Amino acid sequence: MNKIFKILEDIDSYNNNWKATHHTGLAFRGQEDKDYELIPAIGRERECSCDISILNQERNLIEMAKYKLPNIFRSDMLPIDLLSLLQHYRIPTRLLDVTLNPLVALYFASLNDGEDGEVFAFEYNDSDRANYPVINAIAETYKFAFGTSQPLSLFFRDIIQQSYFAEQISFLGTRSNENGARWIKECCQELIFVNATEQLDRQKLQQGFYILFPNEITEYGDDGFCFNKVIRPIDKNNRQIKERLIIKKEAKADIRKKLEFLGISEATLFADNIDTVCKNIVEQCKLIRF
Repeated sequence: MNKIFKILEDIDSYNNNWKATHHTGLAFRGQEDKDYELIPAIGRERECSCDISILNQERNLIEMAKYKLPNIFRSDMLPIDLLSLLQHYRIPTRLLDVTLNPLVALYFASLNDGEDGEVFAFEYNDSDRANYPVINAIAETYKFAFGTSQPLSLFFRDIIQQSYFAEQISFLGTRSNENGARWIKECCQELIFVNATEQLDRQKLQQGFYILFPNEITEYGDDGFCFNKVIRPIDKNNRQIKERLIIKKEAKADIRKKLEFLGISEATLFADNIDTVCKNIVEQCKLIRF
């Protein structure tokens, strides 16, 4: 049990010390297996790193969800809000979940007793965590990227015509497509932390937001850039990862018990899921001795 308290103290101490000395925020992510890459679901388990079907799969998933459940996945939603909702219903997207609460990250890292887990602390700029129009454009890349590669100049030309750019059109409209392409590239150089409208209780309970993954950008022609149909994982040595903590598999069961005492469990983090709550009722009743 002392080991569990030490893990909790380490995370809490690091979080508090960081806030006291930095003007940036920390986002946390827990993964149940330390060997997992930092990559969103749409980019996982692909046949090879150059698999060009990723945008086709994304297009099919999103459009089919909108067709099958139009009242939930509405066509009038902002692209980032649509991705967020798809993500929480476990449809693969280009979003990677992070949280403001390190205990929530620790919970997810403590799942799967057969493997060591991992908790990450990411640095981000508070002022950058907003839904700027370019974020919505990246969220629906599949609509504007076609062929083997997509020149960013053409991508820029298409996205500034979208309604979410209406307030910036007078400014952006003065840019040439080539300058717009450089602007898109600059926007994608750092990790992109984004908010989305909280439409489900679990989003509030998990204190979550996201890292948005653009497609890989490479040089195109003599002086241009293009989107490739590839999403790359975050390097675990990325400079925005300020701390990594390994969660030993032997400690996971005890960690979950301690977190449940602190109000962090599957039942509380997914309290809007009736199946999850009922499963928890059954598990709790099994522990009762009559």
